[in-house]
Amino acid sequence: MRAVLLASAFAALCLGALPVLAVPSTDAAPAPSARTAGAERLDGASAEAFADSLAALEAGMGDAAKLALHMKLAQVRAKLAEQRGRPLTDAEFATALDGRTLAELDTLADAAPTHITIDIETSDDT
Repeated sequence: MRAVLLASAFAALCLGALPVLAVPSTDAAPAPSARTAGAERLDGASAEAFADSLAALEAGMGDAAKLALHMKLAQVRAKLAEQRGRPLTDAEFATALDGRTLAELDTLADAAPTHITIDIETSDDT
């Protein structure tokens, strides 16, 4: 039972970065993304600009690379939330990653690993 709960909690953590993609921007005119300047960087000017730059970075990736990227985003978001003592809003998360490259995101995720503990209970068939 615990393994099922931990697996579902892990899945929710992995999907924690996805709401960033669904938040509409309240800006009247969206800021130009860092991708248009030729850089492979995340644009944290707004949640919408972040989603656009993330989609541009994902454009050439396969499914496994996209999953790895979203897991790294979830790790970084969880670590930032732990440091601040509260969950981050999408705008705060976008601002925190503004101007970061994929290599810098890898470094941040490596410094903020997600630890999962699985307790296996012995079955009592008696």
